Amino acid sequence: MKKFFAIMVAVAALVAFTAPAWAADEPGPSFTVHGRMLTDIGYNKTSKELTTNKKEAVTSAFVNLAGHSYLRAKFASVDKTTGGFVELGMSSKINNTESVSLRYAYGWWKVGNCKLVAGQDDGWVGSLAHHPKQYLGVTQSGKLLLTNWGYIYSGRHPQVRFEWESGMFGFALAAVQPGAEYVPTGPTGTDYYANLPRFDLAAYLKAGGFWVQPGVAWSQLKMEGTASGADNTFTQFMAILPVKFTAGPFTAKAEVHYGQNNDIEWSGQLLSGLRTLPRSEPFIGAGGKIEDTKQVGGFISLEYKILPVWEVVAGFGVEKLSNDAWKKATTNNGAGYKNDDYTRKAYFVALPYDVTKNFTIHPEFSYFDYGDNIRDGKDFGNEWLLGLQVKFVF
Repeated sequence: MKKFFAIMVAVAALVAFTAPAWAADEPGPSFTVHGRMLTDIGYNKTSKELTTNKKEAVTSAFVNLAGHSYLRAKFASVDKTTGGFVELGMSSKINNTESVSLRYAYGWWKVGNCKLVAGQDDGWVGSLAHHPKQYLGVTQSGKLLLTNWGYIYSGRHPQVRFEWESGMFGFALAAVQPGAEYVPTGPTGTDYYANLPRFDLAAYLKAGGFWVQPGVAWSQLKMEGTASGADNTFTQFMAILPVKFTAGPFTAKAEVHYGQNNDIEWSGQLLSGLRTLPRSEPFIGAGGKIEDTKQVGGFISLEYKILPVWEVVAGFGVEKLSNDAWKKATTNNGAGYKNDDYTRKAYFVALPYDVTKNFTIHPEFSYFDYGDNIRDGKDFGNEWLLGLQVKFVF
């Protein structure tokens, strides 16, 4: 709470400091402060397979300040060639677990059609420009935007990114902090390092109501301290094809992606929502051999405005993971599991309603099918969330 109060005082001081610039006769730098406060209220049910005692399903009521609430500040110079952006996330849930986190902190410099961005930002490979409107459950159960359930999110990481945009076209190349989302479990006493940053490359095309932004990304991590002759390199990559199409009151969004060991680099901020599910990470056999996990998936989401202020949204997402080592015998550097592939699915429907320009209510039902356990083939279980998100923006 003290941390939150200190941040509020700092924001107030910034506003007071810049007030003379706003009142000046001559144009000055622009400085704005914005906020978004999201409160979730609803019920969360997990089947017995996901509970601690594995005997009965559990349904819990929840009311929380959703974790993607924020306070943000934007700055731009008089000539609009340079600027900056800072955003702080906030959340509060059961047992008084309040938190304030850094979401964004970057600066930019623009010359003609070119732009340089440096700092903590999300990227173009796994962009938010086409995300599905599945909003309920980020603080309660780590569920948001079907992330890890059909949608791949770039994550917010330190990076340096070059962008070029002109008319309908644009592309970006970024050097990103590698291994920033999740570090796989390796042998005891090993250290991880990277010889190169992660590289992201993406481009977009916009034509009328159509938008598409294909992208590819690559990174590599190494382990120091492995046994002689053992593998010591993890290679990650992602290829993604998102599309969005709008025609009048109707909008369709979709994505397909294919990756390897991608939980190390993408969507890791919501990996807690996977609970104990298999992850797209390398498997290290008893002999030190590294076997990569492949992942293919995607989602489709349909939105229709019944009224200018009211819409109906529905979506479906799926992910399939596979690794040959999962089914191999332990004597053959494998895990000895029953299956060597795994599939999970998610569904949601929502009815967002704009009460005013600054106040929205978002009823939602979302269902998550955890698939079958790769170890024994038994059902992993399922989970659903039903409730309402109250959103204020200012």
